[in-house]
Amino acid sequence: MKWQIANWSSPASILDCLLVNRGLNDAKKIDQFLNPHISNLTDPKEIPGLVKAAARVLLAREKNEPVVVFGDYDVDGVTATAIMFETLKFLGLNVTYYIPHRHREGYGLSIPAIEQLAQDGAKLIITVDCGISNLAEIKKAGELGLDVIVTDHHNIPANLPRAFAILNPKIIEGDHPAKELAGAGVAFKFAWGLLRVAGIKDSKFLISLLDLAALGTLADVVPLHAENRILAVLGMRVINERKRQGIVALAEIASLPAQITVNNIYFAIAPRINAAGRLVHASHAAELLLTSDPATAKKLSFELNEINLKRQGIGDDIREAVFDQISDEYLAKNKIVVLSGPDWHPGVIGIIASKVVDACFRPTVLISVVDGEGRGSARSVAGVNIFEVLTSCSELFSRFGGHKGAAGFSITAEKIPRLKEKLANVASELINDESLQPKLMIDAEIKPGQLNLNFVKELERLEPYGQGNSQPVFMSRHLKILDMKKIGKDGRHFKAKFCNNDAILDTIAFSKGAWADELSYDKTYDLAYRLEANEWNGFVNVQLSLIDIRESNDKCQITNDK
Repeated sequence: MKWQIANWSSPASILDCLLVNRGLNDAKKIDQFLNPHISNLTDPKEIPGLVKAAARVLLAREKNEPVVVFGDYDVDGVTATAIMFETLKFLGLNVTYYIPHRHREGYGLSIPAIEQLAQDGAKLIITVDCGISNLAEIKKAGELGLDVIVTDHHNIPANLPRAFAILNPKIIEGDHPAKELAGAGVAFKFAWGLLRVAGIKDSKFLISLLDLAALGTLADVVPLHAENRILAVLGMRVINERKRQGIVALAEIASLPAQITVNNIYFAIAPRINAAGRLVHASHAAELLLTSDPATAKKLSFELNEINLKRQGIGDDIREAVFDQISDEYLAKNKIVVLSGPDWHPGVIGIIASKVVDACFRPTVLISVVDGEGRGSARSVAGVNIFEVLTSCSELFSRFGGHKGAAGFSITAEKIPRLKEKLANVASELINDESLQPKLMIDAEIKPGQLNLNFVKELERLEPYGQGNSQPVFMSRHLKILDMKKIGKDGRHFKAKFCNNDAILDTIAFSKGAWADELSYDKTYDLAYRLEANEWNGFVNVQLSLIDIRESNDKCQITNDK
C-alpha cells in the first residue's frame, strides 16, 4: 500500500491541518463545519420545482385526493418514505405509502404498480429516492389520470420523465450546498418547503424529522459535507434523544451504548433496517420507524434482527462462492471484477461486491441469475466512476441506475456474456493502472508524545465521519515493539504495544493476526492509524487502530493533491 502524506507548511495546530485537508480554509466555512446549525441550510425553494410541487400537494389536501408516497427499499428510501408520510399526515392529507418488493418488482416505479395504485383510487404519487429514470412508468401514470411528483437524488438521465414536478438538487445549476443530498435529505427539504408554502411555522415537527434524515444520509454514503453534514450532526442529536420508538427498539436489540454513535448507525442500525428490504419486504422497516407504540416497535425490531441474522448467513455462503472465483491470475488480467451466479440472493450481492472492492481494489459487478433474469449490483474504488462505466453498456440492461460509487441493473441471462466481454474491454480503455493501486492518504504525522485523550476529544469536533469527511489517518515513525499477540477467535486480530523514548502506545488491528508472526522485536516501524478512546474496566486510554505498518526507512511520498 502506497502512503501519501498531505503536507501543509504552516497550520497553527493539527486540527487546523485536518480542516485544510478537507478544503476548509476560511473562517466562515470552518465555523459552519465545526458548529453546524439548521439555519445554515439553504432555502428549500432553491430546489427547482418545489413550489409547484407544494401547490399540487396542498390542492390534493383541499380536494381530499388519495396520495401515495412511493419509496425505495433501502435505508435511504425507507427513511425518506417515513419523512414524507409523516409530513403529509401532519398536514392532514389522505396519504398511504407504497414500497415495491425488491425481488418481484425491482427498483423504482413499475407499470403494474402504477396500474394497481390507479385502480385503488390514487390521484397523486410522490416518489422518494427514486423516479428520475422512470420515463415509461410516469407516462403510463399520466394516461391513467395520476399526477406524479418526483423527489430523487440520483444522477440526471439524458431524458427526464414528464412528471408534474421534479425535485432533484442535481438539477440546480452551478455549485450548491444541497447538490449531494441523499433521498432522505431531499424529502426533508421538500417537507420543510411544504410547511413554508402552507404557512405553517412548526420547527418542533421539522426537527423531529432530523433523525430520519440523518439515518438515510449516513446509510446512503453520500459526501458528509455542506448540507449533508448539517443533517447528520443535528440528526444524531435527535437520535440520541431516543424519542422515536423504532430507534429505541433497534438500539436495545443491538445492545447499543447509551450514546449512539455514527459507527452504531453504520454497523448495527442501518444493516437491520436494510435487511427487511433485502430478504423480505421493506414495509417492515417503514412500519418500525413510523410506529409510536413501544410494544409494536419491540416486536418489529426483533423481526428485523432475525432477518438480519439470516441475511448474514446467506452472505457468508455467497462471499465464499465469489472469492473462490477470484484468483491472482484473474486480477492480473482484469481491471474490473464481473461475476455471476445462479440463485445468488439479489438482496445481498451489493454487500459482497463492497467486500470484493475492499479486498481486491477493483470495481466489482456481481449478478444474481434467477429464472433467466439477472439482477446486478456494482461497487467501485475511489478513482473509477462505475456509473459511467456501466452507462457504456446501458443498451444491454432492462433497468439501470445509480451514481459514481454504486449502481444496479436488470439484465436477461443471455446478455450476461456480452456484458462481461464489453465491461472488460471498457475497463481496459477507461481505467488506468494508477486508479487500481491502493493508496493510504495520511492527514498528518504525529509524535507519539502528542497522543492523549484531550487530543482525541478535540478530534470529535470533526465527526460524523463518512464519505468526503473520512476519519483522520495519522502516522508516527521509528517505533519498536514492546509486546504483541494475537487475540480474538482463532487469533484473528493483532494487539501490541509500541514505544519510543517519549511514549508507549496501545494498538489494535482487526483481521491482522498474521502480523504477530511477521513483525520483529528487533526492528523499528512506522505506523499508520486512526485514533480512538478505548474504555476497559472503567479506565479510558488512547488506542491506535492500525491500518498499516512498514519498516522505518524515512521514505514516504508527500503530496498536496486534494
